[in-house]
Amino acid sequence: MRYLALVLLCWLFGAVIAAPYELISKRRLYDHEREQHSKKSVCPSYLQRGQYEFPHYITQISATQPDKAFGQQYSGLFTPGDISTLYKFDVPASRAGENCTLKFIFPEQDQLSMSSFSYEGPGTFFFEGYDTGSCPDDMTTFNHQPAPSPFSPFAPIHMEPGYEYIVDVGPCSFSAGQCISGVTSTNDTNFSYFQDTSDCPIGIYIVYS
Repeated sequence: MRYLALVLLCWLFGAVIAAPYELISKRRLYDHEREQHSKKSVCPSYLQRGQYEFPHYITQISATQPDKAFGQQYSGLFTPGDISTLYKFDVPASRAGENCTLKFIFPEQDQLSMSSFSYEGPGTFFFEGYDTGSCPDDMTTFNHQPAPSPFSPFAPIHMEPGYEYIVDVGPCSFSAGQCISGVTSTNDTNFSYFQDTSDCPIGIYIVYS
């Protein structure tokens, strides 16, 4: 049963898994939920201060410009068969005893006030992990990527606006005290967004519990 649930868990945490996995949940973000919270914690309220990790480094690589280094970016950018986005997280060693939830929050455009996105296509995305401790930097290119993960590639997932994707929950001990990273790509969708937590969060996060 659970094939996609570890698409990003293994991407980030490098857990040894033998059974297939699937996406845990895909939940629509409703306006009435935002009314229950202050303006600073709307849409939704799960990103509590001090209880999540924002990507500490974002960059891109291009299959058609394999030696181009994009350097640090602040947005996710994806084009079919060409530009992919790499994310790096640093999970503190002090979080070793907690659980880590990996989620992608993808609101509707009208739920955003400090960010925006462009999205066109069927919405197929691929997630592939790098080896734990091997992460992107300013020299990263398509031809010079972090060391690959020893685990097999994962099946694609479908993402579209208006939903929160809870990919999986696992022990933070897999990655605590180390950098963890992965690359996300697409074969059919043009998608760009500004990763942001202001007002209505958008993007990928690790949440602690």
